[in-house]
Amino acid sequence: MKTKRLNEVVSLIAQPEFHSWWAEFQKRRAELQEAQKRYEDSLAEASLAEFKAELLQKNAIDTLYRAGECEDTAATLLFEGTELENRSYRAVSDFEEQRFYVSELWYRLGACEKAFEEHREAKPQFNGKKAESELKAAERAHRAAREDYDRETERRNQLWDEVERIWAKSAEVNLLVAEHRVRAKSIRKEAEALFSLAEEQKRRSVDLRAAAEAASARCEGARSALRAALNRAHDEFACATGADFLYFRQKGSSKRIFCVSLIEDHDKYNVELTPLAVYVVDRQRGVAFLEPSVVGEPPSVQEGDRRFEDYFLRGRKGSVISIRPAV
Repeated sequence: MKTKRLNEVVSLIAQPEFHSWWAEFQKRRAELQEAQKRYEDSLAEASLAEFKAELLQKNAIDTLYRAGECEDTAATLLFEGTELENRSYRAVSDFEEQRFYVSELWYRLGACEKAFEEHREAKPQFNGKKAESELKAAERAHRAAREDYDRETERRNQLWDEVERIWAKSAEVNLLVAEHRVRAKSIRKEAEALFSLAEEQKRRSVDLRAAAEAASARCEGARSALRAALNRAHDEFACATGADFLYFRQKGSSKRIFCVSLIEDHDKYNVELTPLAVYVVDRQRGVAFLEPSVVGEPPSVQEGDRRFEDYFLRGRKGSVISIRPAV
């Protein structure tokens, strides 16, 4: 980095060689920005595709678990239905036995009732103690037969209610078994479709990841080309090169540096930057504090402090030397 006066820096910027370099630099920087944008877009698409593939895979697995749960529920209900069917056979058998027994009691009740009526009708003809005793015995037998018949009839009815309850529950369980089997089959098909979509999304994410890697390689190539352009400026113009500035040592001052802006900026620095405008910085603070370049001798220490305060108090005022290349 050679020392130069301000007019030498201005003259250098006006030379055709510098204009040629500036055009190349702008081209390389635009290529890098475009390559970075394409890489970021490709990377975002690849990441989104990978996330969708993982999400589809997870949903497919969860759906498959749901199908398995339906199948397990159907198997449990089928076992319950088998138990109910076996219970219904026993209940029907108990009911039939009770029905036969009630029929026998009915015949016995009819016989007792007939005997009781016969003794009651014959009582006026026979007034003895024997007739009275036989009538009471017939009455007790009739009452006992009636009680037995009513009790066993109630039990028969209860057994039949149990049979109907078992049959109703069995029918309900069988319907649920069929429904869960159909649902399990449908959910399994849904899971298979999700697995297929997940595989398709995985293949797409692989292609997008490859495209992102290719974009990254192009981005690195554009970055290397931009670095080569800056290295060319370093060699041809005897300056230090940064990402946004070219630096020239100020002749006659060991602390002051001329810097040429390569960007346009209105926010990040203490002054508004214009491309190819020349600014003055202190070697310690660098571009943390920029001053417009002015023609004349370097400022004294006291003048430099005063100008430093003026910039912080007055803001972005001051003239800047800017040499724009001809279009």
